[in-house]
Amino acid sequence: MKVKIRATPRTFGLLAALAGAGLFAAACGGGTSGTGGSTAAPPAAPTHLTDSKGDTIYVFAADHDGQSACTASCASYWPPVAAGTQLTGPAQGSIGSITRQDGSKQETLGGHPLYRYLGDHSAGQTNGQGLNLSGGLWWMVAPDGTAITNAAAPAAPSTAPSSTGGYSGGGYTGGGYG
Repeated sequence: MKVKIRATPRTFGLLAALAGAGLFAAACGGGTSGTGGSTAAPPAAPTHLTDSKGDTIYVFAADHDGQSACTASCASYWPPVAAGTQLTGPAQGSIGSITRQDGSKQETLGGHPLYRYLGDHSAGQTNGQGLNLSGGLWWMVAPDGTAITNAAAPAAPSTAPSSTGGYSGGGYTGGGYG
């Protein structure tokens, strides 16, 4: 008994789908297991600073004159980066430090005090980007020490309490970061 396959539009659609899947697999590098000939693009250069553990580094728009405006409960949610912390990126601005009100030393870049965010639970997270908490806006830091104000803010708002008794800062963008 012979089986005859009829060429119908459905058959052509199935063949086209199978051919597309094969092309997709080939484009994704699904067929090479050798050591040479890799066409994968190198990883993109970091667009923001991190510490040696990969934690995102932030600046606070309310900081003025190289001094930290983030104290008390603010500093518990936005821990200051300790002076001498290894930064990645690489940092291209002038690295320094300030003495905080509590006597501890805080790392600065380009004269701006640096922070981490308690809401970033693992390396590479940027949950603090664009948040308006503790009396001002928080921004990731570019390798040259400037605030990255054009990157997207996190999808879900943070539930970290504000040290200003609920005042959200009213869109304050002072300190040259806005």
